[in-house]
Amino acid sequence: MDASTAGDGDTNTLKRPCKTSPPEGETDKYKRQKRECQDFSPRRYQLDVYEVATRHNTIAMLDTGAGKTMIAVMLIKHFGKINKANNDRKLIIFLAPTVQLVTQQCEVIKSYTDFEVEHYHGAKGVDQWKAHSWQQQLLKYQVMVMTPQVLLDALRQAFLILDMVSLMIFDECHHATGNHPYTRIMKEFYHGSEHKPNVFGMTASPIIRKGVSSDLDCKNQLSELENILDSKIHSVVDREEIELCVPSAKEVNRYYEPRTVSFDDLSEELEILCSKYDGLIIQLHNRSTNQYKDADEITKESRKRLSNSLAKICYCLEDAGLLCASEATKICIERGQRKG
Repeated sequence: MDASTAGDGDTNTLKRPCKTSPPEGETDKYKRQKRECQDFSPRRYQLDVYEVATRHNTIAMLDTGAGKTMIAVMLIKHFGKINKANNDRKLIIFLAPTVQLVTQQCEVIKSYTDFEVEHYHGAKGVDQWKAHSWQQQLLKYQVMVMTPQVLLDALRQAFLILDMVSLMIFDECHHATGNHPYTRIMKEFYHGSEHKPNVFGMTASPIIRKGVSSDLDCKNQLSELENILDSKIHSVVDREEIELCVPSAKEVNRYYEPRTVSFDDLSEELEILCSKYDGLIIQLHNRSTNQYKDADEITKESRKRLSNSLAKICYCLEDAGLLCASEATKICIERGQRKG
């Protein structure tokens, strides 16, 4: 495995000879090791993603072990060079969701660039820092690697502003959903910012929420991720080179005869039945509006749950047959009983 696969997963080969803190000054051996790290040769697909990401905000969807971090390193060098050429002291911020990843990715960036790099997380006590402490860090470092909560807190207290950032990298960016700090950073500060930084996201699996049961669900989640990160997902079309570099499961296609039984009548009956239940929900709502303050909310949630259940059952019926549709029905009933 060469340097191009660094930074993905627990097997990070970049930790081997690329030391970042030589004893008593920078020895010739250390200089040589660091130079070897910096002279890595990117693969063709890495260059493809890199070139796209220099033009517009991008989410790189690549397999674990395919070298996403090295693409990020190339972008750090690119935007760092632009900052230097413009005599601009703008920051580059690398976000990772765990302390372990923050520490690991910081070492990778130190090994492969000449920038001043430091990492930040709650265990270092940064949540107690005041403006003066942050100002010292801003003057000293060009690349900051941190957990998203650290950045979110610093932005909320105005110790940092996105106007001073040229590039923001989101490692494992699929976490940008719900109320995650990734999401809060983008919604509270990025989307309303006049001078937006460039954005680069990295993920092996952009869909993490449970309950994905159709192509539409997948597309909706992908679209939501793109909207939150103001980016476009980019995946490598020609996978030949990736398959040579990254161990992956072998796909086997098994074909079967198309079904001869039509379930259209059954689907229609399900829709009629659900329509009746929907009508009953509305009747109950009309009777209880004056009795319960949250009647509107309960009715809305119940109708939504009924509609979603029908869509999932019909999808299974159409694509996987009667047995799978039956199991999907059982699951929907169990979930409904748990929620009450």
